[in-house]
Amino acid sequence: MEIIRTTRILLLATAAAAAISCGNTPGAAKQEEAPMPEGVTLRKIDSLTLMTIRDDDGEKRMPNELFYGEADSAKVESLSPDGSVASSISCFVVGTQGKRILFDTGNGPARGGRMTERLKAAGIDPGQIDLIMVTHFHGDHIGGMAQEGKPLFPNAEVYVPESEYAAWAAMGDQSAKTAMEAMQAYEGHLHRFNAGDTLPLGVTAMAAPGHTPGHTVYQIGRIFIAGDLIHGFDLQIQDLDICPSFDTDRKLATESRKRYIDYIRQNKLITAGMHFPGNGIKESL
Repeated sequence: MEIIRTTRILLLATAAAAAISCGNTPGAAKQEEAPMPEGVTLRKIDSLTLMTIRDDDGEKRMPNELFYGEADSAKVESLSPDGSVASSISCFVVGTQGKRILFDTGNGPARGGRMTERLKAAGIDPGQIDLIMVTHFHGDHIGGMAQEGKPLFPNAEVYVPESEYAAWAAMGDQSAKTAMEAMQAYEGHLHRFNAGDTLPLGVTAMAAPGHTPGHTVYQIGRIFIAGDLIHGFDLQIQDLDICPSFDTDRKLATESRKRYIDYIRQNKLITAGMHFPGNGIKESL
C-alpha cells in the first residue's frame, strides 16, 4: 500500500510541475483544481496556473483583540461572535510563459515555515523558481528568501518595491536588519522598482500603502495578489474600516483596502490573499 501511495504522490507532483511550468496552455479558460500534496492547491485560470502553498499547519485563527483598534472592540465582537477569525499564511506561484513567479516566501524553515518543503512535494525545486515578487518586508512574507545569508531560491530574480526597501533601510531595529540581510543575499539579482515601472511577464504592481509604507499588490491576468490588504477576511469584508494592529497607518491602510476591493469587484478578478483562510483564493469579494 505504501508503494502505491508514494507512486500516486510522485505522479501528482510530476503533473503539477508540468502544469505550472507552462501556464500558457491554449484554450484553458475553464478554472480547474487538481489534487495535490497536503497544503498545496493548483488550478488553471485562463492561460495561467495558480498554486497556493500554505506556509502554516492546521487551522490558523486571529483573535478578535487584534482588530479592536481604539474604539472598534464592540463592533468587532458583534461581527465576529466566535471570538477569532480564520486566517492562513500563504504564498502563491503563478506559471506563465514557461516561467514560475513566486509571490512572497513565508516565514522560512528556521521559523517553522512549510512553504519550501511543500513546494518540493509539489514537484518544484527552489532552483526552478524564476522570479520572486515581494508585497512587503514583514517576516512572514520574506522570511523564506534566505537562510544564513544564502538565497533559498538560487536562480531567482527578485523584485521589491523601492518605497518599501527605502523605508526598511532607514529603520534601525532587528526586523529591519533581518530584512536587509535577506535582500543582500540576492545581490546582483535584486530589482527595486517604482510605481509605474514595467515588470516582467505581464505583471502589474500597484502601490497599496498603509499596512507598511511600501506595501504593494500585483495583478497578472485575472489574478490579483492582495498581500496583506486583509488579515481576517470573514470579519474585515463586512466592514472595510476595521484594521488589524499590524497596519502601521490605519488611515492609509483603510483607503488602500477600499480602493482595491472596489477595483477587484469592478474587474471581476480572482483574489489571492496571503492571510485569506483555506487555500487563500476568493473567486469574488
